[in-house]
Amino acid sequence: MNKLLTPAIAAFAMMAATFAYAADATGNITKIDAPTRTVTLADGKAYVFPATVDITKLKVGDKVKVTFTTTADGKTNNATAVAGAV
Repeated sequence: MNKLLTPAIAAFAMMAATFAYAADATGNITKIDAPTRTVTLADGKAYVFPATVDITKLKVGDKVKVTFTTTADGKTNNATAVAGAV
């Protein structure tokens, strides 16, 4: 039984490691790079937006809340939504 259980646990652990969890970040925009669709907040973190999210109305200085996931290697924050923050 133990020989069967160990590989099953290992497989489950690998599957769980590939799931992306959404997170939120709030801050003032310090930089917008339209060609790469990247927005940088005051904390220095950059968020890449897909074409489905309209970033044309954003301005440097706006306080926003960004919903994002991070790639498995931790190098890229992929934004899924942006909204004005209070």
